[in-house]
Amino acid sequence: MSGLINSISFQENTVSWVQAEVDGIQSINVRRVVESPLPFVINFDNVQNGSTAVKIGSHLRSLADSHEFDLSRVRFLLSARFGFVKKVAVDDTINHELYGDLIRQDLHQTMASDPTDFYIYQPEYFRETDTLREILTVAIRRDLFRFFQRIGEEAGMVIEAVNLNCFSLDELYRRFFPNLMGETVLMSFTERGFEYVLSDERNFVNTGFRPYSKTLQSLDQLDDKMIYSSFNALLDAIQQPDNVDHPAYNISQVFLFGGAFKSSWFDTLQTRSPLPLRILNPLEISDWQINSEDPNFQSLGAYRFIEPLSNIF
Repeated sequence: MSGLINSISFQENTVSWVQAEVDGIQSINVRRVVESPLPFVINFDNVQNGSTAVKIGSHLRSLADSHEFDLSRVRFLLSARFGFVKKVAVDDTINHELYGDLIRQDLHQTMASDPTDFYIYQPEYFRETDTLREILTVAIRRDLFRFFQRIGEEAGMVIEAVNLNCFSLDELYRRFFPNLMGETVLMSFTERGFEYVLSDERNFVNTGFRPYSKTLQSLDQLDDKMIYSSFNALLDAIQQPDNVDHPAYNISQVFLFGGAFKSSWFDTLQTRSPLPLRILNPLEISDWQINSEDPNFQSLGAYRFIEPLSNIF
């Protein structure tokens, strides 16, 4: 038994919290869950304001007290939009010692800010296409990382790790569905858009975000028809990006989840989608036993808690 993990997932204006443990090889015990709006939107201006972290930390402490969460073994999970995830393609004949220089050169060209303002690292990653090797580069602003550290300190938490959701979701996918082959889209519905991860049976492929509307309207400002239309447009854009005359990926299925997803949308989305769709409900994973002591995990919709659940492994 790995012990209880408090996994807290942040979007720009909401937080979802799962207290759970991996029990054995393919069993998870979910002790408690909660989701809540944040007292402040996490944006550039609020990150620069020192009081924002204090008040969000106080809010998390209040949630812990009212829902009887302990504050040890906490893991923060951040939306990939809070970071910078990019694959750099290099010729496989180039000496590995030159990779660092090539990556820094690429970041200088693509980042609006000075790369020295970021923590930058290259996780272990191997993917080749023809004569090219893909190097995965991950970056997060130093001030944003310190902002989340401050939130944990103000809440009195013991933070074990701060991760980006695209990688934990990729890990969860292959744990839950080890026998699925081909490329799969993991589609999270957030307040203002779709956040997606593209994975296959080997490893992470790509990640991205697309707003529901060009003006970044929230869900309560849109009708269902706009959601359906935006969803199909995103699937088209993933499969066939601009200036590409053939599909970039061979996608076999799309999993739907997220705190803003409504199960009532599923039938219409499936009817209109060119690809098979599934709601990512951990309670329906045949090879895993998911036990929950909190009735809200099922009554609210277990698919709402996929992100924090993905960070307990």
